[in-house]
Amino acid sequence: MSGARRISSVHPDDLGLFPGAPVVRETPRFNYGHAIDGVGADHKALGPAPFRSLLERDLRSLLGANPDIDHYAIESHELRYFTPDGRGGFVPRTYVPDVTVRYRSGEIVVLDAKALFFTTLPQWTSREPFITEAYALDHGVNFVVLSEDEIRAQPRLGNAQIMERHRYIVRDEAAVLRVRDVLDGLPSPTTIAAVVTAADLPGRPGECRAYTALMNLALAGEVALDLGQPLSERTEIRGYAR
Repeated sequence: MSGARRISSVHPDDLGLFPGAPVVRETPRFNYGHAIDGVGADHKALGPAPFRSLLERDLRSLLGANPDIDHYAIESHELRYFTPDGRGGFVPRTYVPDVTVRYRSGEIVVLDAKALFFTTLPQWTSREPFITEAYALDHGVNFVVLSEDEIRAQPRLGNAQIMERHRYIVRDEAAVLRVRDVLDGLPSPTTIAAVVTAADLPGRPGECRAYTALMNLALAGEVALDLGQPLSERTEIRGYAR
């Protein structure tokens, strides 16, 4: 039937959400010299984590700082879908999204970071509805496009970047245990300043072990910080769940 909808497919069929997931997208030659490329390591990335723009890099900060996200894979699968050709037939197309995310709840979401300008171009607006439909109907996942308005909204991005900068490379278990004990003894809500003062942890000049421990507990979802304002010593700690 020429008018029937064509079913899309993905390769690999698990959306590339497995340890060591490879990057399946080949960077087109025109990308070089016109975008800022790099590699951004992250503890939640299942495999290599290149970024093709600074907007993608900023999105990575949000994903890393979101405790509800378990892990993600970069450019880890190819969607094969179809668009109408205007003559009753279909044109086969392929699409490789920027990020595929699995939340701790098990929900999977496919994300694309795209500058607002590009979301208005006919080449994108003529295809995006079919990409969204293919993911939703054929694969049961949501496809979400995020522009700089969402990704770079403040203070969320700035707070996420601060939290990620304090992510442990070598865990300070003594500081984490001390901060947990302090949180058990303080009323809720409390503040970062109150926890740092009560913890009274020694450290090297310019180092605040209690603050870093708090950021890591927030990254793990053990504490909920009030991120509606820029992080400061007055930031409220609104929840604590061990």
